[in-house]
Amino acid sequence: MPVPTADARRRELGDFLRSRRGRVSPQAAGIVPGPRRRTPGLRREEVAAAAGVSLTWYTWLEQGRVNGVSRQVLDSLARALLLDEPEHRHLLELAGEPAAEPPGPVPVTREVRDLLAMVEPNLGHVVTRRLDLVAWNAPVDALLRDMPERPSGEDLNIIWMMFHNSWMRDRFPDWEDEARWLTGLLRNEAGRQAGNPRFQRLVARLTATSPRFRAFWESHDIVPFTPSERRFRHPALGEVTLRYMKINVEDDPELSLLVHYAPPGSPAAEVLARLSRA
Repeated sequence: MPVPTADARRRELGDFLRSRRGRVSPQAAGIVPGPRRRTPGLRREEVAAAAGVSLTWYTWLEQGRVNGVSRQVLDSLARALLLDEPEHRHLLELAGEPAAEPPGPVPVTREVRDLLAMVEPNLGHVVTRRLDLVAWNAPVDALLRDMPERPSGEDLNIIWMMFHNSWMRDRFPDWEDEARWLTGLLRNEAGRQAGNPRFQRLVARLTATSPRFRAFWESHDIVPFTPSERRFRHPALGEVTLRYMKINVEDDPELSLLVHYAPPGSPAAEVLARLSRA
């Protein structure tokens, strides 16, 4: 898919603002319409006043003539236009601003949890773009059962555990390659997450506490996610090679479902079946 040019993005932003302005009734915005009013939605001057910007500037914004809009103004426009959360996020994306960091744990919908159960006995877990681990299915829970102390809070993050948890290091025969790959995935998110405090904290903590991460990070190697295979080592079940893939959660671009699976009837599939029965 081609990346939209700056001009195209500004035009799309203007079109989006006009469409949302036309959708909001004066009454919903707290405006009492006069008897001669013919405008079905809000007027430009009403949006500008509600957002605290000048009419001329807002007109230019709708016309695609403004370069760069502050996050504060975008949030004010979202309030003035009564945008819901997906619309607010879309507005930020059109303006090139990172989405706001969720104030608490990222919610996982019932449908995504159902999907986690459906992929069993394969390993399924839900991660954020920062690789925070937010949900997993029963086989993953069985796999984690012998972890001496499960991380919590911001430490419940795959890349943090990879560099700071000896249990994780023991489970990956190809630890060096895995750690480098995960760092490349995180680096691939750096531009998109530039304004995300939680992402910046994660990178700062890893850089300060792990020389290996720091070396990988400073190489600036970018790794997009591609389906492949990886080796796991389990103390009771031995070593197994699994395929893995990523499924994006369309309702929340922050989340992805990672599935480690084995072809039906393969020895690896039998190992997963034994793990799910454990």
